[in-house]
Amino acid sequence: MPKTMELLDKALEIKRAASWCREFNLTEAALSLARKRGRLSPTLAGNFAIKLGESPEQWIAIAALEAEPDSPLLDELKAKTSRWRKR
Repeated sequence: MPKTMELLDKALEIKRAASWCREFNLTEAALSLARKRGRLSPTLAGNFAIKLGESPEQWIAIAALEAEPDSPLLDELKAKTSRWRKR
């Protein structure tokens, strides 16, 4: 399953974190905290996807799945959605 950290890494290959923070009107601490948590918020993932020419809907969904606590229901959902997440 792709991870939102992969999306962030791709964004940081294009611009520095400070530039993205200015563009999205964020503090630099926001991206630092996202990195520490190991995931982007759905809103941030969607906006990065738009700027990078990727599907915002797909990245918003991935971010939402990452934000959920582990559970058997989440495992089942991830297994059933693995096809669209690989595109």
